Amino acid sequence: MTLAALPRSKLHLQFLQANDARPDIVFYRDELMASAVEQAYGRRAIRLGRESLPGRSPMSLVRARRHNRAYYDAVAATLRDHQVDKVIIFLEGEPLERFVCSLPGIREVELWEDGLSHYVDLTSDLWYGARGVIQAMAGFYPSQIIRRRMDRRRATVRDRFEHANLVLPSPAPGRHVRPEFLLIGSPLVEDRLITQRRFRQGLGRLAQGIEIPVRYLAHPREDRARLSDDAAASGVILEPDVRGLFEHACDWSYFGYGAAVSTGLLDLARFNRSVFLPGLFGLDQMETILSGWKYNPLPVTRDLAGLKFRDGWGKPECSV
Repeated sequence: MTLAALPRSKLHLQFLQANDARPDIVFYRDELMASAVEQAYGRRAIRLGRESLPGRSPMSLVRARRHNRAYYDAVAATLRDHQVDKVIIFLEGEPLERFVCSLPGIREVELWEDGLSHYVDLTSDLWYGARGVIQAMAGFYPSQIIRRRMDRRRATVRDRFEHANLVLPSPAPGRHVRPEFLLIGSPLVEDRLITQRRFRQGLGRLAQGIEIPVRYLAHPREDRARLSDDAAASGVILEPDVRGLFEHACDWSYFGYGAAVSTGLLDLARFNRSVFLPGLFGLDQMETILSGWKYNPLPVTRDLAGLKFRDGWGKPECSV
């Protein structure tokens, strides 16, 4: 049996390494992942490339469809040449993963957690369906393309909170403690989930509503120039560290942690001092969904007056 994994993020690589997966081959799509995958897996790392989206002209649609037809043929040939018959995937709703799982040589599929989206649907079915229609027109693998979930009965599902058959070590407590509340960023404005005005209002409410300063750790896809303006207008400190959440957490601990919505808040695993705050930013549907998630290890609130912070070296707590 030849086991292949298809990670799409550094979180996925952390899962593979923390759970002793030992894949024979690790496929990756994008150049951004090349360094991390090749450093971890050396010659076992193979780049698959990715599908192509069309531009605005009719001819670009023709070119995209031609490219994508050849792309899937090449992916199938690569898996066949390496005699892959078992795969670990993380994104169940993506055309590439669904194509790989459909290949006749694949006898076993494992679906590993991708984060919050593995457990709950935070975007509308309409958005997901529209995305699938556009992809299908461009020649992406079409089977079940407007559905966000695969048939999980044909896969072994592994995750942290529902099946409890995956682990992810959390970063050790930071070497220094800040008497502040760290808000972990998400590209809410960039993904057009909320307006910049709504985002700024949420920051301001948080800064005014709790008893300690608020520091904002940006997501890599957020516009830092915009954030600088928003933070200044809201009385929030914009953290200059751009290394990432885990790297930052190794240096700094905080009295409390929060996010509108972020897998990073789960990965940090500071469960006794963390809280989801989607309603504060007008994300009422996400608030309802997260509140109803049976396995959610974190409280969900918009009641800032109920947040209480207690100091303690290495054991700061946030209670709701």
